[in-house]
Amino acid sequence: MSEPVDTTKLDPATMAKHLGNPEGEIGKAVTANLNKTNAGAYSAAFQQLGAVSGDRIIEIGFGNGREIPRVLSLADGLTYFGLDISETMIADATAYNSERIQRGQVTLACGTSAKIPADANAFTKALALNTIYFWADPITDLKELRRVLQPGGRLVLGANAPWSAVGPVFQHGFRHYEKPAIEDLLTRAGFTKIAIDTINETVVRATGQSWNRDFFIIAAE
Repeated sequence: MSEPVDTTKLDPATMAKHLGNPEGEIGKAVTANLNKTNAGAYSAAFQQLGAVSGDRIIEIGFGNGREIPRVLSLADGLTYFGLDISETMIADATAYNSERIQRGQVTLACGTSAKIPADANAFTKALALNTIYFWADPITDLKELRRVLQPGGRLVLGANAPWSAVGPVFQHGFRHYEKPAIEDLLTRAGFTKIAIDTINETVVRATGQSWNRDFFIIAAE
């Protein structure tokens, strides 16, 4: 049996790489830490999502899929489609959610939000936390999300406020956006009703250090 990965010993570039696209045992360990640090952000995002019975929900970048049961518990009769670029995460989330997949509640696929494998108007709600940093052309991804959402469907994004994204890890492959830039991107992608809330929370990193951050919860229709 291999030794568990000590993520506190990862250099910033390696950590950033696995935050953007978790791979192998390192990716699994990094993502397990995110389950703890992102729990509060997910709760705030769920409030804005406003799931109701029968909603068809798509999530971009679901990681190891530990939040999927919480998504399904938001209302009766929900179905969930998850899209992630990491084959490691697909395998991990599939194993964790195998019964939900067998029941037809959950479908997982490997791919990118720049080209979503779904028909127009396929979903009523969409969720994407901590993914916008890594989109090469955010307009493309947001237009795709607008395409697969039915008219009036709601998108909820989550992202660190730029002033909270301090430290060497965020210097590798991340792009952070101020509120006006986010509003502009969403407007250009075809969204018209846009609201951005800021939550403040203190989370504990894998190193044991406390991180007080501002986190944007963006809702758009």
